[in-house]
Order: sequence, then C-alpha cells, then structure tokens
Amino acid sequence: MKILRPQAFGRIRSAKVAFNQEIVLTRRVAPRLLQNMNLGLFAGIIGAFLTWVVIDSAGQRIRLMSVAGLVMYLILSILVSANPARIKWRPVIGGILLQFCVGLLVLRWPQGNQAFRWLSNQVVTFLDYTAKGTFFTYGFIANPPSEICGFGSVFVYTSLQIIIYFGAIVSVLYYLGVIEAVLSRIAWVMQYTVGTTAAESLNAAACIFLGQTEAAILIEPSLGTMTDSEIHAVMTAGFACIAGSLFSAYISFGACPQYLLSATVMSAAVSLAVSKIIYPEIQESKQKDMKSFKFNSRGHNNVLECISDGAVHSAQFVAAITANLIVYLALLALLNSVLGFFGTLVDYPELTFNKILGYVFFPLAYMMGASDAVDPAVQIDETMKVAELMGMKTALNEFIAYQQLSQWKSDGTLKGTRAQTIATYALCGFSNISMIGSQIGILSTMCPKRKSVFARVAVRALIAGTFSCFMTACVAGILIDEPLSCNSAASNGCVRLERMNFNNTAEFDYEL
Repeated sequence: MKILRPQAFGRIRSAKVAFNQEIVLTRRVAPRLLQNMNLGLFAGIIGAFLTWVVIDSAGQRIRLMSVAGLVMYLILSILVSANPARIKWRPVIGGILLQFCVGLLVLRWPQGNQAFRWLSNQVVTFLDYTAKGTFFTYGFIANPPSEICGFGSVFVYTSLQIIIYFGAIVSVLYYLGVIEAVLSRIAWVMQYTVGTTAAESLNAAACIFLGQTEAAILIEPSLGTMTDSEIHAVMTAGFACIAGSLFSAYISFGACPQYLLSATVMSAAVSLAVSKIIYPEIQESKQKDMKSFKFNSRGHNNVLECISDGAVHSAQFVAAITANLIVYLALLALLNSVLGFFGTLVDYPELTFNKILGYVFFPLAYMMGASDAVDPAVQIDETMKVAELMGMKTALNEFIAYQQLSQWKSDGTLKGTRAQTIATYALCGFSNISMIGSQIGILSTMCPKRKSVFARVAVRALIAGTFSCFMTACVAGILIDEPLSCNSAASNGCVRLERMNFNNTAEFDYEL
C-alpha cells in the first residue's frame, strides 16, 4: 500500500482549485457568449431586412424615410430612458422583429393579407349584430333613414353601444375559459420571441383584444409582486393599444378595418420593446413562466350572470366616453375661438390649437414619411395635417382625431392615401394625456399599495406608448406599397332638405 506524500496532496488541491475556477469561469463566460451570439444573429437579420427594404422600395424612396423615422424614435427612447446603461437589447430587438414579422404577414404576404382582411370583416360583422338590440331599444335614433342627407346615425346610440355588447361577450368567454386559453398561447409566443416575463406578455396579448382595463384585471393577482419595469410595461401596452369593442366606432369614422386590427397587434409587440428601453429591468422578476401564472376568478355562477354583469359594467364605460367627448370637444372649440381672437390681433386669424399641435408634431410626422406627394407644397400640407391629427390624439384623444380624419377625407382636405394610412396607424392607441389619470386610477384600485409606483412610471409609460404607436406607423410606411383608402358610412343618392315649414311642405334637391 502506497502512502501519498504531502507534495501529492498539494498537487491534488491545486488541481481541484484550478478545476473549480474553470467551472466558475465557464458559467460566467458561457451566458455572455450565448448573448453575443443571439445579438449577432439579430444584427444579421436586421441587416438582411434593411437590404431587402432598400431593394423593395427602389421606386418609392419615401418608404426609406419611414426607416429613418423608426431609428429616430429608438434614439428618442434612449434619450428619455430612466437608466440607459442598463438597457437589455434582447427584448428590444425581439419586440421590433416580432412587429416586423406581423407586418410582413398581414401587409405584404398575399395569403396573410387576404386572411387578415377576412378576419377583419368577420369582426365587423360580429360587432354589427349590436344594431339588432339598438334598433329595438332606440328605434329611429339608432337607424335613421339613409334617404335623407345629413340624417346620420347618432354616435352614442350606435357605435358606443357596441362596447356593451362586446363586454358581455368577453365576460362569457372569460367564464368558459376561452380568454385564458387564447391569451396564454399568444403570451407564450411573445415571451419566447421578445424575452419578456409572463405578466408583461399576457398583459400585452390581452390589450390587443380587451383594452387596458380588462387586461389589467387579468394580471391583478400579480400587481403586488411585479417589478417597476414590469408595471411600466403593463401601462405602456395599455397606452399603445385600443380595445376591440371600439373597432366599429373607429371604422364608422372611415378607418380601414384591416389597418386597425394589424396596428393594435403590431403596437402590442413593439410596446414591450420600447418599454424596456425607457424603463429597463434592474430587479428580479417573480413572474417569469406562464405555467406559474394564476388567473383571477370573477366569481360568476352561470352564463346568464356573466352576460348581465358584463353588460352593466361596460355601460359605465359608455357613459364615461360620452361625457369626455362632450367636454373635450366643447373645450377644443372654446380654445380655438380664443386663439383665433388673439390671432387676429397679430394678423393671423387662422391660429388654432390644432395648428399649434401641428407645428409641434410636424418634425415627427415628416420623419415618418407621412406624405408621398410629388408637389413639395402638397407634401408639406399633408404632413402638417397628419401632424395635427397626431397632436390632437396625444393632447385630447383618438376619438376626436379619427373624427377629424374622417371629415378631412370626406371634404378632400386630406386626399393622399399614404397620409391617410400613416394617420390611421399613428392614431390607433390610447396614448393621450387624459388616460394617465385613468390608468393610475384603475391600477391603484386593484393594488393600492403600489399607487406610488404607478404614479412614478406613468409619464414615461405614456411616452413609450406614444412612441409605440408612431413606430407602428413607421413600419406600415415601410411595408405598404399600395395604401388603401376607406371611407366612412356616408349616404349617397340622398335627398337634401333645404327648408321645411309647419304646413308640411318642403323644398328639396336630390343629391347624387
């Protein structure tokens, strides 16, 4: 039997220490190498895509301007970031790539475009069943005779009533488990491609169809343990998307259904990317895996209770939207009148609040490639109109901006189809100043102890949501080579009444 000498023990210990150091070094270096490989792969994909864009837009250089606009918004996001040094580029690049993939699928791939148009038409048909209930309830007001010019349907009794119908259907689908099944799978795709946590991905997926309030209800059990960055991502997605119940309302203003549906999907994806630039993650998340996520129970006993609760709950939103529209439109008219008065004092009677917003947002709209007009004067005019709409949407709300877009399309003020398309995408979102209070109020009610966090990240979330909508417009400007023009439901071939009296006589002209 051999007896090891002391020197042998020393060599063994030295070898063991060296082996452990190699293991530690491998554990530190391997993730970095893997991350560098992923970043290199993403960089290669982006380079190949930019090459394709340059070749594909050979005859339409204005589409390259949209690429510059996209880069500009990324730079602006970095400049307003809470912690630029801690930005993790994996979710940023993943979110932008997912946005482009969705855009290519629905805007450039013929089969995908056809399928998305079919889906958009089915959504419109599904929402239009609301007319059966509104006509029975409101009668003439909900369905006025189209033969008389100017007798359009009353907005609050038609388009807004869809919110009640949609809310009841969502409540039933939630009770049956359909919402959980569908959103869980979409969230898994987002989590896998973008690299965000379960709660962030689920909220972004829910915002595509449900809007910020219903989406927040889904993740309510996790609000107490979410990191500040996750809360910021939740609020950003709420600002960047619209609710499915409002599709028909925007369509009634002349927005193309397929553009609206693709815009909210693309904005949901890029909202995660922009959120991680403006408010990077510096904490450890407790909601990393969808398998560990628990959905909140609403406590309904049967389908009939779901329908009733969903309808009554949604009716409150109809009242809130109606009140806000009345107040904002009245204040806008007052402000324009006051500014017009002061404008006459300096020989500029055309001065309005819309004009001021247009000048502020003009550089942003110009960099997005808002107009493809050949005449420089027409290009500047169309870009200014798009900038005004962007400003109205941000300072007031998207309803007023879409209504103004519809009016400009009808009277020929904004004729360019590219300008109309860019505006449709840029306006598609809840990113306006008035929604800050709404978001803070909703989330604070669900989780009062995190109210200070909601208030602290709200402004940056609004900026991130705004940038997300505008970046979606840039991507649409890059990919769409033949923009569509959709019109509002105006009556043609109608009788225009000129004067009526109490003797039941009228003078009228037939208008084609």
